[in-house]
Amino acid sequence: MNLRPCIHVLLLIAAPFAAAQESARQWLTDMNAAFSGLSYDGVFSFYSGSDLASLRIVHMVVDGEQRERLVHLNGAPREIVRSGEDVACIMLPGDELLELEANIPAGPFARAFIRRYDQISAHYGFDFFGEDRVAGRSAVRLAVSPLDEDRFGYRLWLDKETRLLLRSELIDADGQRLEIFQFNTLRLGDEVTAQALEPASYQGEIRSYLHLAAKPAVPVQTPDVEWHTSWVPAGFVMATADVRRRPDNLASINTMMYSDGLAAFSVFIEDMPKAGAASMVSRSGATVAVTHLTPGPENREHLITVVGELPTDTAQRIAQSIEFRSQL
Repeated sequence: MNLRPCIHVLLLIAAPFAAAQESARQWLTDMNAAFSGLSYDGVFSFYSGSDLASLRIVHMVVDGEQRERLVHLNGAPREIVRSGEDVACIMLPGDELLELEANIPAGPFARAFIRRYDQISAHYGFDFFGEDRVAGRSAVRLAVSPLDEDRFGYRLWLDKETRLLLRSELIDADGQRLEIFQFNTLRLGDEVTAQALEPASYQGEIRSYLHLAAKPAVPVQTPDVEWHTSWVPAGFVMATADVRRRPDNLASINTMMYSDGLAAFSVFIEDMPKAGAASMVSRSGATVAVTHLTPGPENREHLITVVGELPTDTAQRIAQSIEFRSQL
């Protein structure tokens, strides 16, 4: 049997598919460049679970340095102002988000924009799915689809002219939207003024400061970590690991963070609380929290908590796979 015609047909089919994949990756690369290099001033909405927030973002590059201002438009007055790697968080007394370190990485703008779609693993596929309009601008729609059941998918709306991200949706395997980011109004280029970067003044305001890491996290060598995760979804690697102290009683908490370049989850391991604990699952939008009990040093019970943007079954399997290294 002559297979040459069949192979020729397959190559003709595969060539456009490969070209589309490469083109989609280029759009994602351009999107990240637009995020850091363009001047923009816009109001966006962010929906996660039962929470809907409205914020304003102003971004410019001034003398080669990124400048940014993020203003919460509902709830307590709150602003985050960035100059290069230095970040100031402006809040009022009693604000529940006074812990700056907890606020910035989990904020809606960070979660929508800082995901490095251009560096994601081979466990996702890409495909264009038409055009649309967002904030009055023409947009190209791009799907980032997981190739397994252990991670979520993304739908992206990229500005046709600048390739800036205008809208994003995080979706589960059934197509349910768990998280939505979308610009409502947007000004670009010369329409953005440096005065818009200056924060407002609030009576009694409290300012906290943070210096961002200038270099990306280096994967941690697992032999250096006391606790071992015997199973994580393919493509996830440990990015950070350390030991923290609880602010209330200074008890130690082992922490590990894993990422596949796009999705991420954290693991927290601590001694069993005096009040006790039980295995449980809770979800808010895309974020799931799973607790599990497991023996640790001297066979004492420890509380394992896994938090991240994962399907529930995947998070539970990760939590159940964690063991103290002396047991291996």
